[in-house]
Amino acid sequence: MPAADFTTMADLRSSLIRKALRYAIFAADANAAAVSSPFDGSGVLQTLPEGYKAVGFTTTDGITFSGDLSTSDVESGQSSSPTRSDVETDTQTAQWVPQETNAAAVALYENLPLSGAEALATIGTAAWTWSRPLTPPTLYRRLLFIAQDLNKSTGEAIYIVRHFPSALRTGREDEQWTRTAEIARGVTYQAYVDEALGTDSKTWIDGPGWRSLAPKSNEVQSVAITGTPTGGTYTLTYSGQTTAPIVYNATAAQVRTALQALSNIGSSGVTCTGGPHPGTPVVVTFAGPLAGTDVAQMTGSAASLTGGTSPAVVVTTTTPGGA
Repeated sequence: MPAADFTTMADLRSSLIRKALRYAIFAADANAAAVSSPFDGSGVLQTLPEGYKAVGFTTTDGITFSGDLSTSDVESGQSSSPTRSDVETDTQTAQWVPQETNAAAVALYENLPLSGAEALATIGTAAWTWSRPLTPPTLYRRLLFIAQDLNKSTGEAIYIVRHFPSALRTGREDEQWTRTAEIARGVTYQAYVDEALGTDSKTWIDGPGWRSLAPKSNEVQSVAITGTPTGGTYTLTYSGQTTAPIVYNATAAQVRTALQALSNIGSSGVTCTGGPHPGTPVVVTFAGPLAGTDVAQMTGSAASLTGGTSPAVVVTTTTPGGA
């Protein structure tokens, strides 16, 4: 096996570290349409179905998605570790603390409908009033969570969208009235399987900034020897640096070794296939730190090639990089 380059193997990409720079929570009653796709085919965020209401500001703790995973193990006398494990349950919850006293925040906390005759009136148009029922109703909701991040290279938006098509309130925090803090109504909702969609949670990541992260093409250049030389050497020059002499009948491996010796290419900067010369071109693909970039085209010198008829080194870019 060939020697490994750790930097290439590690593939560390800070551009893939995501943060929820902005986020929003939306809730709807169970009779509202589920979100089948929040994006169009080109990654543009779409408007929500009718009936989804924004929860508004939350505390700085944001949204916490938690999971409860349990397994059952089979233990055997001949083994110190379980000989079989199976997942029994895998549930997901979302917890947040709204800061606004709006219709969505109050309805989710007090287990009230979000729409219809029993829903809270538009703010300021009528008094809000509700009573605790003797038997709490079981109200399933549709919840949607949207986080916005940015592609740091392009400044374009990246969205992370999570949908609970069927969610039930399973916990709520104390509501405290004090002159030093807002009235907050923290809740926990558990996701349940929606029969129509066949899942309890669906997540999308898309947006123009996400599409801009698509891998760029690596530049490919072909090095051909014309004139059928029978001896001697040639050189290649890349961005001002020239290789050591390369034998006229070099293999792809020999061309790669010569190019990787250049400090502006390095040990992981190119791969080579094809050859050997002079009958077959050597195909040079720029990789590693030069991957996905539009690099300078190499030039060749045939001054030290011998024999044949006017031998020459012809370099052609067959695939431009960075496209």
